[in-house]
Amino acid sequence: MNKAILILVVLSITQSVFVKRSNDPTKAVFTQLEAMEEHELGKKLLDTIALQLNNKAPLSDIAKMLQQLRENLILNQQEADQKHAQDEVDCETEIYQYNRRIDYASAEITDSTTEIATLTSKVEQLAQDVDNKKIQLDILNEQETQLTEQRANDADDFIKFEHETENVIEAIEVIFTKLSSIQPEQEVVQILTQLNQIGASNPILALMQVASTFSKDQLNNVLNKLSEVSASLEQSLHDARQSEIQAQLDYERLMVEIESQRESLSSAREDSERQLKDNEQALDLQKKRKEDATDELNAATSGKEQKEGECDGWRTQYAADTEHRQQEISIIRQIEEILATKLKNVKVYLLERSSS
Repeated sequence: MNKAILILVVLSITQSVFVKRSNDPTKAVFTQLEAMEEHELGKKLLDTIALQLNNKAPLSDIAKMLQQLRENLILNQQEADQKHAQDEVDCETEIYQYNRRIDYASAEITDSTTEIATLTSKVEQLAQDVDNKKIQLDILNEQETQLTEQRANDADDFIKFEHETENVIEAIEVIFTKLSSIQPEQEVVQILTQLNQIGASNPILALMQVASTFSKDQLNNVLNKLSEVSASLEQSLHDARQSEIQAQLDYERLMVEIESQRESLSSAREDSERQLKDNEQALDLQKKRKEDATDELNAATSGKEQKEGECDGWRTQYAADTEHRQQEISIIRQIEEILATKLKNVKVYLLERSSS
């Protein structure tokens, strides 16, 4: 029973307050002040104003305090605007510099890549040229060796031929002389005795034995044949000597030509080797250039991304600070306006606020 009565009393009081608040002309002010309570600065300002009013502080002091706060916020916003403008200039300048570095590094990479391709092809060609000239020199040296060996063999063969031919000619001369000494009336025994002194195994002895039986015409015919053979051998020996001389001259001429070709090939190979070395060094420089440009491109790209992130962070913070600061300025202006026009309502609100 008592509980039911208590509930009815509470409901009655609540309804009366609600009706009073609904019909209260200060409702709009209270609603506005309650909204300010949701903001940290608004709550602090209302706390401060309540304290000042309780301490009987002049309203002018409160107004001056609010004015100073508002002006400080406006000044802070102006400084923030200036800093933001300078930050934007710095961002634009630094990002522009990063873009220039990126463009330059990219151009360096493109150019060095082209140079690397060209130099790589040239190095391969020069290396092949050096190898080819080395092969040609080896062939030339082998040719020289073969010609020298052949010339030595031919010279040995000539000396052997010359020696043998001279011996044959000499033998024919001996035979011719001996046969010429045969006389039909001369005793054969006397001639054979002379020939026998040359040597028991001398074939001339046998020839003389046969020739001693020839008639005069037959003997003359043999002597003529021997003369022809001797002359033919003399001519062959002469021709062989001329051929040997010519062969030696041809060999020496070939050696001069080979030496000239060797010098030319050696000089050309040395020139190709120098060019190869120069191009290999140039290729290494271009590879280093590309490597450095790649490092620069990565560094500039990373720096640009980092700077863009930093600038975006500044913009986000600036926008948030500006919005927060504008809210605070708006709250101060609302409080200033309410204090200037509805001070009584503020006092009532603060009184109810402190008692609740």
